[in-house]
Amino acid sequence: MNMYDWNKYIYEIQQATSKQSEQIRLLEERIAILEKQIQENSKPTVDKIEYHFDQLKIERLDGTLHIGLSPNELANIDDLGIPTMQMSNVQQHPPSTLNKNLIPTLNNFVNQQGPEMIRSLSQKYNKPIDKKLEGDMIHDILGQIPNRIAFYEKEAREKHQFTTKPELESFIVDHIKKEIFHSLQRFMETTDSEEGEST
Repeated sequence: MNMYDWNKYIYEIQQATSKQSEQIRLLEERIAILEKQIQENSKPTVDKIEYHFDQLKIERLDGTLHIGLSPNELANIDDLGIPTMQMSNVQQHPPSTLNKNLIPTLNNFVNQQGPEMIRSLSQKYNKPIDKKLEGDMIHDILGQIPNRIAFYEKEAREKHQFTTKPELESFIVDHIKKEIFHSLQRFMETTDSEEGEST
């Protein structure tokens, strides 16, 4: 191989090496960009979640989701620090004989369907709910079930005539399930609209 051929061979090697170096540099840049995006996306972003008094009755510092009362019924509640439901507009109902049958049924419903309901509404209204807040909401709803059973039992006996116990139980369970869903939905809607007004 003569000198010209050697020079040509070395030149081609240098060109190939230069091209490979440029490709490696571009790949390294892309990897760095992708790593940065992964780090940014892996950081949890939780928007500020606030309890609003027209939808919630605050019983603890971390808040209590209150099912069964409309904003109008909550308007006259003055003392938000009492740890029980003994407030002026919250009626206390005596323990119901139906509680033995209905509390386990409704507790199972809340424990099994409640988290999915909260997550679904959270996504629908773009209101992130972390696990702790979700657990607090479920706990608060479970604590109010006996009182809501007594409320709907009283309403059923005063306004409706049921010939069998299963009909009465079905009426109560259906109304409480709907009430739980609508209370959660109102909470998400009201939080969304009020945040929109404040911006």
